[in-house]
Amino acid sequence: MQKNKSSDEAKVAYTRGVSASNHSDEHTSSDFIFICPSHLECVLAAGDSSDVAALRDWCASLPRKSYGRVFIEVDSAAQIEALDTPPGVGVTWLVREADAALTGHRLMEAVNAWLDEWVRADPLSGRYVHLWSGARTSDDVTAQWQSIRTELAEIWAAAAEYREQHA
Repeated sequence: MQKNKSSDEAKVAYTRGVSASNHSDEHTSSDFIFICPSHLECVLAAGDSSDVAALRDWCASLPRKSYGRVFIEVDSAAQIEALDTPPGVGVTWLVREADAALTGHRLMEAVNAWLDEWVRADPLSGRYVHLWSGARTSDDVTAQWQSIRTELAEIWAAAAEYREQHA
């Protein structure tokens, strides 16, 4: 589904402020981004330790006005590193429990919680989210990604239909 660009994109405003980051490994920019929610360039990315290089490149390509979250599941805290992201994109590192059977479990819980807040809570907003999905080493995670993509396509189609009917 194509995102409709609006002339109201100017409702995104940048200002200087104190960084809200609690983690020294997140970007240290003191830029705050205040955004009208209907004009967000929402992004969501999730991967595991095998995806860090690709996620680094993806984050570097994001527009400065992007807003969203990157989740990365790793085996240990020693794998956590700084990623350069736009001021409105946070990075959450999820350290996997010792049980290898839980691979991808915490990651997908975090993704679903984010989607609950940003998309599922207001499905008729039609908020488009640019997804980057990794952690493809688990068949369960791959199946969950496919389910999420299908769900989002349905949400976006319903929102577009709703907007057309109420225009």
